[in-house]
Amino acid sequence: MPLTLIFTIGLSLLIAAVAAGLTARSRRARPAVMGAGLIAAIVGLYLTGVTQLAENGVQSLIDWFQRTPFTTVTAWGLGLAVGGLVLFVVGSFLSKTPKAPREPRATTPQVPGSSRPQVNTTRTAAPTQAPQQGAPKPAQKGLDAEDAEIEALLRKRGIM
Repeated sequence: MPLTLIFTIGLSLLIAAVAAGLTARSRRARPAVMGAGLIAAIVGLYLTGVTQLAENGVQSLIDWFQRTPFTTVTAWGLGLAVGGLVLFVVGSFLSKTPKAPREPRATTPQVPGSSRPQVNTTRTAAPTQAPQQGAPKPAQKGLDAEDAEIEALLRKRGIM
């Protein structure tokens, strides 16, 4: 039996087991359909000969590594390749939305001839008071109290 057939059968069984477990856990058809699609794609790759092509490529890569002497340049090349892949993977986990720029800190003026900053004792603005947290308003338009409270919050923020 060729190695590619064994690999195809093993990978198909692994995907089927994972899909069955995810389907049983979530009780939805989506993991089963996705698993069936992956199995069909893997079997299709075997039947078209792409799996044999991949096996030949891996064997050629192994032969190339055996023929190539391990020099300083080769070590640097492998290090840069692995480092680049690690940076790529780390970058894919970073957030896609940029963070808002931070406001610069207010600096206090320096007294000439002194290393200590001058202390500013005057207040520039009165502290803002928190809005009154009262009981939720009575239900409006047939909504229960929680829905009415959510609607009031949305209206307050200008969303509704």
